Amino acid sequence: MRKIASSVVASAILAGGVVAVSAGPASAACPPDPGTRYTITNKSTVRQSTNLHSDWMYDNLGGTLTYNKTTTAAVNASGTATLGTEAGVIFAKASASFSVTLGKTWTKSSSWSYTIPAKNKAGKTKVRMTMFHESRKFLATKYAYHYDARCKYVEKKVWSKWITAPVKKDSNVWGLEWK
Repeated sequence: MRKIASSVVASAILAGGVVAVSAGPASAACPPDPGTRYTITNKSTVRQSTNLHSDWMYDNLGGTLTYNKTTTAAVNASGTATLGTEAGVIFAKASASFSVTLGKTWTKSSSWSYTIPAKNKAGKTKVRMTMFHESRKFLATKYAYHYDARCKYVEKKVWSKWITAPVKKDSNVWGLEWK
């Protein structure tokens, strides 16, 4: 009888040990550590000034402003200096969010010939004609997240940056700037 009782106790201890081992740590049932996530919010369409400008003229003289050159127009994204290799991920996510391709730069070589009537603006003394390129402004935010030992989702905001990025298509308009 003692032999049967001792084998039942040994089986129970062994079974209990197996159950404890098979349960494992609580995190074994959690999803794997996902890493990072980027969001694109506060989206708007803006116009960035390119490097193409007429000469300044006094805005109270009237007349017209003219630009007539063969050169390369260019505009660069702003707010991306510290992104490094993450810039590609941000531009891809923002492009999908806006349904238009965005990039760090837009350039086009062409012959540009435009004329605009000069207009006076209160509080300003000079005016010039400038080419503006269509761009998108947005707030990019990076999050790092993981699951803790109790399978609780933990998210931490790493950074948020305002970015203005040019669209890759030719979408330009000539307008006036004052100073």
